[in-house]
Amino acid sequence: MKVMDHFERVGARGFYRPIAQVTFEQGVALVAESIQVARDLGLSDLLVNTTGLTGFAPPSVFGRYAMATNWAQRAGAALRVALVARAELIDPQKIGVLILQNRGGTGDVFTSEADALEWLDARLGPGQRTPSFLNRGRPED
Repeated sequence: MKVMDHFERVGARGFYRPIAQVTFEQGVALVAESIQVARDLGLSDLLVNTTGLTGFAPPSVFGRYAMATNWAQRAGAALRVALVARAELIDPQKIGVLILQNRGGTGDVFTSEADALEWLDARLGPGQRTPSFLNRGRPED
């Protein structure tokens, strides 16, 4: 699967919405590649909607550790990542988010794109770009 087939850029924000049946490891690799694409493009935010990825069970704590460590290394401190996942895949204590943040990444996990976008938009400070929902259909910033 080519990441760019499911990747969209809107201003300084990327959107990745893959649809495929994959193993957990394959899904982690796809998201890691989308994070790298966002970094290469110089984006500040990435919304990744994984609800279209099927074929795997909720990850173990070790799986979450490996996933979050990988993504934190790819994202670095400059890219904020909002992940949308099916509720049954999200750890109630968000251990993956904690690991990501402890490794220097900035991210969170949500069950809807609306909540993910709200989180990304709430982090805008004075003088920063317009929230994404106001940029739809307009040329890049």
